[in-house]
Amino acid sequence: MKNVLINKIVEIVVTENQLRSFWKKLGEDLEFETLSNEQLMTLAKREIEEASLLELDSHLIDRGWRSRDEIEGKMIAEDNSDPRFHIELIDTAKEGTPSKILIDRMLELHCENCGFGLYIQDCDIDPSTLKCPKDGGKLSITGNNTKKINRN
Repeated sequence: MKNVLINKIVEIVVTENQLRSFWKKLGEDLEFETLSNEQLMTLAKREIEEASLLELDSHLIDRGWRSRDEIEGKMIAEDNSDPRFHIELIDTAKEGTPSKILIDRMLELHCENCGFGLYIQDCDIDPSTLKCPKDGGKLSITGNNTKKINRN
């Protein structure tokens, strides 16, 4: 079987109104307005995880009716606890711009002497031409074409 994996960063927005509606559907006792920033981000993540494909499509930026202005504003909280997601809570009533996330192709190297590890962007370089920046030892490849997500 030949499966294809395509790594792509997708921006998903869950608006306050969508969160309110989802919260109401869950039938929780707490008032929506009392939820903390962390609870709002957890709620949004849950909504996305439980969404059908059609519902998920309604959350994608530049698809359907979701536009970039819905993520323009000041970031007031973020969650990096899950390596599959970077979640930001944006206050669109305040000035600010959303962060940009990039996937860099990296080559992971480790020093055979001291164990120092580093990443380089040029995946075609011959590591035998490089020396460890810490002790000058020989570097060896430990991870080829590692994908590292960087947030600006």
